[in-house]
Amino acid sequence: MRNFYILAVIIFASCSNIDNTIQDAEKKFYESYPDLKIDTIEKINDSFFEILIGDQIFYISSDLKYLIAGNVIELATKKNLTQDKIKDHRISFINNIDPKNTIIYKPDNTKHVLNIFTDISCPYCKKLHNEIDSLIENDIEVRYILFSRNGGEDDAHKEMISIWCSDDKKLSLDKAFDGEEIPEKNCENPLGSNLQLAYDLRVNGTPMIFKENGDIIPGYVPYRQILESFN
Repeated sequence: MRNFYILAVIIFASCSNIDNTIQDAEKKFYESYPDLKIDTIEKINDSFFEILIGDQIFYISSDLKYLIAGNVIELATKKNLTQDKIKDHRISFINNIDPKNTIIYKPDNTKHVLNIFTDISCPYCKKLHNEIDSLIENDIEVRYILFSRNGGEDDAHKEMISIWCSDDKKLSLDKAFDGEEIPEKNCENPLGSNLQLAYDLRVNGTPMIFKENGDIIPGYVPYRQILESFN
């Protein structure tokens, strides 16, 4: 599916009396691409059907003549329908993250929550972690999702399992970011499911910061810039 590309076409679609249904659009799609699997399909307005395939969004024109890849922007409102859908998609995953599968740094009064994919072998994750107290002091709750950007076989992945299995996860994570060695331990842990979650959310590096509204901050930015993003 990830190797599937469609040449984008740009059209100005207008309302019409064409009464094709979701089932018609789905049938038409599979006639051309029988080997692909549609995750969801819906009619978003009189002009388009919206198709979600994995982490990719496509559109079929209401007359079933065009398959469109790329952002669809409503001219009257300048609303980016594609990006809104992507944000909704992210939010659905973020809201389903079990806090028990994260390492939480919590202020006394939480105003905002950040879900952050972090890797102890990532220097920019360490740089961000060095500023975590400043985030907490500004009522930002940080929920770390342990994620090995190099896959499940490297040393960092094994060490993050030891962190998770330690008696004090936060203390062990702090020590790991400070370069201290963590005693090896093993137990049931969420790192495997975190890899799948990262795939679903298109995480391709660390740190990757997800805000409650579906916005992302890809990579390290100073904590002041994070705070400003909430204004």
